Amino acid sequence: MSVCKERAWKTLEELSFIRVAGTQEELKAAQYLKNECEKAGINAEIEEFEIDMPVISKATFEVLEPYKKEYHVIGIGKSGTTDENGIETELVYIENAVDVHLNHVKGKICLLHGRLNPELSEKLIKAGAVGTISIAGSFYDEKSIADELRPRNTFGKGGQLPGLVMHISDAEELVRSHPAKVRMVLLQDAEKKGISHNVVATIEGSDLKDEILTLSAHYDSVPYSKGAWDNATGSITVLEMMHYFAKHQPRRTVKAVWCGSEEIGLVGSRKYCETHKDEMDKTIFNINFDMTGVTLGHEICCVSASNDVMHAIEYLAKLENNALECKLDTYSSDSTSFAGAGVPACTFARLAPMGGAQIHNHYDTMEHLDPDSFMITLNFALHFAKQLVNTTTNLIPRKFDEVITKKLEERKKWFSEEKDEKKKESEENKDEKTKEEEKK
Repeated sequence: MSVCKERAWKTLEELSFIRVAGTQEELKAAQYLKNECEKAGINAEIEEFEIDMPVISKATFEVLEPYKKEYHVIGIGKSGTTDENGIETELVYIENAVDVHLNHVKGKICLLHGRLNPELSEKLIKAGAVGTISIAGSFYDEKSIADELRPRNTFGKGGQLPGLVMHISDAEELVRSHPAKVRMVLLQDAEKKGISHNVVATIEGSDLKDEILTLSAHYDSVPYSKGAWDNATGSITVLEMMHYFAKHQPRRTVKAVWCGSEEIGLVGSRKYCETHKDEMDKTIFNINFDMTGVTLGHEICCVSASNDVMHAIEYLAKLENNALECKLDTYSSDSTSFAGAGVPACTFARLAPMGGAQIHNHYDTMEHLDPDSFMITLNFALHFAKQLVNTTTNLIPRKFDEVITKKLEERKKWFSEEKDEKKKESEENKDEKTKEEEKK
């Protein structure tokens, strides 16, 4: 037996529990995946790595004038802190934060769409903003969903600007009411660390074993969510493919990486690529899976490589009568970490239509998943992977389309800023320690 729908569904059920980055539940999921590999005769290791786990002790936002009301918010980890009394000032709505909005933010708290990236954070700091509020959710969320604001951390220079997250319905109320004075409080231990884990399994190839195909999927979930669709499905897809290659030895080596801490910024896959830097040149391709198996959905493949690779996948899908939509782009998943490390990559997913299955809340269960739909992605990806590992000549050119290169350079700049900030903090802490020792 190579791949098995019934076995996949059983393991999917067992892996569908809340498993947030850095928690004991995430470690339990890692150990489960390792045990499943070993039962199949596949060597697997758990690799631990350090993550940021800021502890937020207080996060509040209230309107003081012309009316009094407190709104439900959560704090953004590592975004900065206020004092106990918080910041009292005006609120300004800066929409999608184009430059014209930044002329009026000095000394104010800024309400903005979407995430606060390092580039925008730097602009707001230079313009004199003193805090931010990001918008999340949908107008049509029931209250139980609206309260499940998804935790997030910032990086780069965001640590100088305290940030909160608020539901979109509350944000609309604020914009309509034109408050004259508001107060935000954010207290946190931004330097708190935790431990997360990657699970790494290896099936050695035969005559071409020095070349590697890496399969990946993240196995962590967000708070509130059992993460059945996002991303227990992707994790089990990789596990089933490893079952196949354990029974049919490939010519090239196949590695599986189940990544921890994807939901807090692709941390596990970035750490894996850094730790295994020496093998990146040997890795011919990365196939990543993020959310498969939804009953009502459509198949996509986001390719972070060259146009040639995208068209090859597209062509193969047509030969197989597979309704796969291919696009050339970076994807908000672990394939982007591999591409950033110089490895051509892609992510397969099966995405739901508007109003369909949901992720990042308590509705992400197995209710809207289907084993036959799950097999659509698995069967095609396995067929593609078999060709990659068994052809005499490597089919994947080691180059990236210009649009991919630009996006990867932008991301690298953000994360370089984050590393520079950490290095600066470390040096400052070392200097302080030296001064204290000299005083003693």
